[in-house]
Amino acid sequence: MLSGILLLSLIGCAAYSATFVHGPYSGAPCADAVTISWECEEPVSARVEYERWSEFSTDDTLSETVLVPAPGEDADDTRHVTLTGLKAGTDYAYRVILEGDQGETSSSVGVFSTAPAPGTPISFAVLADTQLQSEGINRLELIGDAIASDPTPFQFILHGGDVIESPSSYYWDHWFASFDEMLLRTSFIPVLGNHEKNHRSYYETFCLPPGEGKEDEQWWALHWGDVVVVGLDSNVKKATDFTAQQDWARAHLSGPEPHKFVIFHHPTFGEGEYFLDRIFHPIFVETGADVVFNGHSHHYEHIVRDGVTYLVLGGGGATPRETRPEHIQGSDVSIEGHFFYTRVNTTADRIHVETLSVAELQPDGSLVETGQLLDAFALPEVASEGVPIALWAVFAAAVGAIAAVWLLLRALGD
Repeated sequence: MLSGILLLSLIGCAAYSATFVHGPYSGAPCADAVTISWECEEPVSARVEYERWSEFSTDDTLSETVLVPAPGEDADDTRHVTLTGLKAGTDYAYRVILEGDQGETSSSVGVFSTAPAPGTPISFAVLADTQLQSEGINRLELIGDAIASDPTPFQFILHGGDVIESPSSYYWDHWFASFDEMLLRTSFIPVLGNHEKNHRSYYETFCLPPGEGKEDEQWWALHWGDVVVVGLDSNVKKATDFTAQQDWARAHLSGPEPHKFVIFHHPTFGEGEYFLDRIFHPIFVETGADVVFNGHSHHYEHIVRDGVTYLVLGGGGATPRETRPEHIQGSDVSIEGHFFYTRVNTTADRIHVETLSVAELQPDGSLVETGQLLDAFALPEVASEGVPIALWAVFAAAVGAIAAVWLLLRALGD
């Protein structure tokens, strides 16, 4: 996997007639395919070049090419091209080249991964609530660049909803400009928040794993080696939509994967009007879900109920909110005033989770960049008798550092 720092050195853009508006970026990854997406100002033809990262050189044309004809008049603004026949468990480099009348425009080089076999270590990042702030430093860009430069070999990035403030081109443009480096880092997989309003622009913008509901993408499931992630839509109002998601969650969380994750927007506990604790929590307990990621509440909270860990991750850039004076039952950690993201690493029998602050909001409204570790834990809490979780956390951190050095050497060697 390529770090965000190295990505910056691979930019190869030229100022020609055809220009990118959004992207490129990747989505809907699986073992043998991924979708590359972008939007450009002109309805021009393009080509997608790609090859295995281990064979990539900045001086060469990428060995595989898919030609993309110019779109018709009725086509959506965002182009989606699915690359198939890929090798499982492999990192790929790619770029998109626009073929304008007066020359070509090449995107920066991006990276995506394909799903590995069981038994392979998995790493991914999670963030939520990246709405536009009204003034001051671009907090979204701070978060995005921190994820892009994180040495962890992320294989995908999850988003817990409220991607944008409102589904209009103004907010989409700002969001893509803020997260351009992060989106080149690996595949991006969101769920709906209330601010997306279930709008068509969300479905036109992102390609998601197989699912059901609107466009067969309103809720989805990602099966990735030892990991399954179930994405749900907590904004629905119809009872039939909730029962359909209950069936979906139960089916996909009952599979062979040892590590089970769920992500949806509204917190399971503390948002009483949604009754999500009654709708979903029994299923998570029944199926042995490990971690549930939520957003919506603009702070960090770590809650454990009936063996299921719930993380509220509303620190992606939206204005922070105060936590409750009385903490929710089972709340182990509750922190306000930070902008942060979470990284997850799994091995065959362990899950290690770290939440990192990128910046902290000061009383005068200014930001101080921190790099502070807000919370860290491992599951199961004790790997074997007599081995405390703290030792496993130290071990996991050491493994992460070794992996970062190995990835850097691999990139330099290539």
